Amino acid sequence: MSTLAQHNNGTLKGGLLVKREASAYSPRQIANWLSSIKFPLPVFDDDIVHGRFPTTLENLTLINRLFLVAVPFENTMMHYSAEHFMDISTERLYQRIVVEHQGSYCFGLNTFFFQMLCGLGYRAYTGSARVNHAKEASDTPIYTGLSHMIIFVQPGEESNVTYLVDVGFGGSGLTRPICLSSSEDNIVMGATPTEQHRLTRDAHPDSRLTSATTEWHLNVIHIKDTPDALLTHWRVVYAFSEEEFFPTDFDSSNFAVSCMPGGLFWNNIIAIKYFFLEEEEATDRPIETRHVGRFAMGGAVIRRHIGSHTDIVRTVTTEAERVEALQEFFGIHILSEAVKYIHGRASAL
Repeated sequence: MSTLAQHNNGTLKGGLLVKREASAYSPRQIANWLSSIKFPLPVFDDDIVHGRFPTTLENLTLINRLFLVAVPFENTMMHYSAEHFMDISTERLYQRIVVEHQGSYCFGLNTFFFQMLCGLGYRAYTGSARVNHAKEASDTPIYTGLSHMIIFVQPGEESNVTYLVDVGFGGSGLTRPICLSSSEDNIVMGATPTEQHRLTRDAHPDSRLTSATTEWHLNVIHIKDTPDALLTHWRVVYAFSEEEFFPTDFDSSNFAVSCMPGGLFWNNIIAIKYFFLEEEEATDRPIETRHVGRFAMGGAVIRRHIGSHTDIVRTVTTEAERVEALQEFFGIHILSEAVKYIHGRASAL
């Protein structure tokens, strides 16, 4: 098979199959989680123990979208806690997400979701990505180090067709699985039809190899309802390979992101919460195809994004106002005694 054909057929290099592995979570914890995200069908402990959950692409898409709407992307533990650290241990993530109904950021959300997928019987493994922080879509990508976690999933019992899944990117990230193919027609809808994602392949712009190996790129485009809409460009969100990464890798990356001064998460309170749009014509659609909007907090400003339209809904000027907004828009509860821990940090108001 040619390299081009392989990259277009939705499989890993060499057609590799992913093994099924056990989850860090118990059947009871997994059933509780499904209930917490409002999975529409009853799933009991016994179904999970005996592998009766249908590991289909349809169910993967459904739980992917329900999870995005139920659980906020957020980094408040970095700022409103004595440790100033994002705990991504499986025990703490279950407590925070299922019991306390709070969130985490990429390493936490994707670690948790990956373990739940394994518990349901999906064949999956984890990878890592370099995030593009170039300002303009048309600019040459400027990549971070390996600072983002992603998931590869092969739905079904024996198929080697592979999907990229990511519930932890926040704004402009995937809202559903995308087949691992660079075919031109492999485009999936994002939050609404004005946001689309695709996969392409290209070499790292800084590679010194004369015949550089290409890597996968997740791209996003935002189609705007303006006269210059035709000038809109696809933007690289992040670059990744098919290499497998492990919990110790993410522990190291998480420590760097949590504890390195000067970064985006160090300097800011970041929170993103998706919500299903409630227009009459949207509520009749199945969950898999319903459009979503999102609230986003960056520092002191809360914005609402729906399709191509963005509105500032609130600007906060004190920590008390920000704590109130975190609860109102994102469902994130900050204990009054924890507010003192942000004082003196770059993120403080």
